[in-house]
Amino acid sequence: MNARFLWIGLLLFGALLLAGCGSKDTLVPTVPEGAQAGELTGLEACEFQPAASKVRYAAECGTLVVPENWDVDGSRLIALPVTRIPARGANPAEPVFYLLGGPGLPNRPWIVPDWLLEDHDVVAVGYRGADGSVVLECPEVKRLIKAHEGKDLYSEQARAEYASATKKCAATHQAAGVDLSGYTVPGIVEDMEAARKALGYDRINLYSLSFGTRTAQIYAYMHPDSLHRLVLIGVATPGSMLTDPADLDESIEYIGELCAKDAACSSRTGDFARTMYEVNHNMPERWLFFKIDPATIRLSIQMFMTDSKYMPMTFDAYLAAAEGDPSGLAMLNLIAKVMPLEQLFGDQVNKVGTLDKERYGGIESISLGDSIMGSPMAEAIWPAMEGWPFELVSKDLREYQETDVEMLLVDGTLDVSTLPTWLDEASTYFHKAQIVLLPEFGHTGDVQTFQPEAFERLITSYYDTGVADDSLYVYQPLSFEPGMRLTVIARLLVAAMVVLPALLILGVLLGVRRIRRRQTIKS
Repeated sequence: MNARFLWIGLLLFGALLLAGCGSKDTLVPTVPEGAQAGELTGLEACEFQPAASKVRYAAECGTLVVPENWDVDGSRLIALPVTRIPARGANPAEPVFYLLGGPGLPNRPWIVPDWLLEDHDVVAVGYRGADGSVVLECPEVKRLIKAHEGKDLYSEQARAEYASATKKCAATHQAAGVDLSGYTVPGIVEDMEAARKALGYDRINLYSLSFGTRTAQIYAYMHPDSLHRLVLIGVATPGSMLTDPADLDESIEYIGELCAKDAACSSRTGDFARTMYEVNHNMPERWLFFKIDPATIRLSIQMFMTDSKYMPMTFDAYLAAAEGDPSGLAMLNLIAKVMPLEQLFGDQVNKVGTLDKERYGGIESISLGDSIMGSPMAEAIWPAMEGWPFELVSKDLREYQETDVEMLLVDGTLDVSTLPTWLDEASTYFHKAQIVLLPEFGHTGDVQTFQPEAFERLITSYYDTGVADDSLYVYQPLSFEPGMRLTVIARLLVAAMVVLPALLILGVLLGVRRIRRRQTIKS
C-alpha cells in the first residue's frame, strides 16, 4: 500500500508540472505512389488541435515528399506532415513558419495567438527524424536512463550502458535502410524550403524557439533570399548544446546577486551561489528511506530552472538542504522517476552530434568538477553519443556565418538553457539583428507567456515594420517565495504513507467488529 500511495501522489504532482507539455498523436504520413521529391500531396481542409489544448483551428493538412538525404542523388523518399493555418485577414503578409526546439521533438505548433493569425498564415513542416515516415527513436536507451535515474544516473556503468544501447539503436535503424546522415539540421532547412516553394510563397518569416533558432540561423546562411524576417527566442549558438560549466556558474552567480537583494532569500543565505556549490558537492545519499542521486538532482534543477515559475521551488529545496532538511531534494529525485522522456533520443543525438560532435572534449569538460553544478544537460546527452556513427555537416554550417537577413533575438537574463551572454557574440555576425534582453525572464516559456500584451506588441511590430517595440514590458522581479514547497510535499507524502494504510486497517478492524457483534446478537 505504501508504494501505491506514493506512486499516485508523484504521478499527480508530475502531471501538474507537465501540464501542456504532452503531444497529440497524429497519423504517420506515407509516401504516395508515384510521388516526386518536393511534391506537397493531399493538401486539404483539416482540423488542427495543439497538444494539451481544447483550441481547434480550421487548417489545411498535407504530405511533403522529400529525399531522405538531400545530398545524395537517388536517395529514397520520405514523407513529412505539413499543417497550414490560414490567416484570417483579407490581405495577409508573409507567412510564419514555426520551428520548435528540442532537438528530438516533433515540430507541432503551439496555441497560435489570434493576433498572429490576423495577418499571417502559420505553417508547421514536420521535422525529419521526429515526424513523418521515419522516426529515430531509441526506446532501449530511454529504458536504461529511467532505470538509472534517481539512483546512479551518471555512473561509469550507466554511461557505458547508454553508449552500448545507442550503438545498437543506430545499427537497428541502419539495418532497416535508414541513412542516418540525412537526418540533420541542414536537411530540415531544405525541407522547409521545399514546402515554401510547394505552397507558393515568395518569402517567409520564421518563428523559432531554443534549438529551433539554430535551424533558423542555418536557413539564413543557406537561403537568405527566401527569408523576410526571423524571430529567434532563446538563441542557441554553435556549441550551445555543450554548455561550459563556467558559463552556467555565471548564471547562478547572477541569481545569487538577486537573492542578496531579496529579504526572504538573503535571510537564509549570505551567498546563494556558494550554498548551491556546497549542497551539490556534499549532497546526502538519502532522506529517511528515500534515495537522493546527486546527478539526478542537478539535471532536474537545470530542467526546472528553464521556467522561472519553478525556480523558487527548486531554490527553496537547496536552501532547506543547506539548513539540514534534504526532503525537497528527495522529492526532486522521485519526480524525475515519473517525468516522461519526451525527446526522441536517436533524433536528438543525430542532430546535435552532426553539428557539434567535434567540440566535445570528454566528460571532464562538462562534469561537476569544481564548478557549482557542472553542465547537467550536456552530461545527460554527450557520453551516450559514443556509440552513434556521426557524419558531420559541412564546416561552414557548424560555425557562425555573417548574414544580412533581418533577425530579432529575444532572451531573458535568467535563461539557463540558452545563456543570454551568448548574444553578444552572435550579434557580431548577424548584421541586421535587434536584441531584446528581458530582465529576470527565463527560457522561451517565460518570454511567450509572462507579459502577453507586451509580447504581442514586440512580435507584431517586428514582423510588420522591422522595428521591435518592447515599450510595453515592465520590470517583473524574480520571486524567491515558492507557491509550493517540496519539503511540505515530502512530509505530506510520508504522512499519507503512514496514515492512509493505518486508516484502512482501522476500517477493516471496525468492520470485523461490527460483523462479530451482529453474529453475537443473532445467537
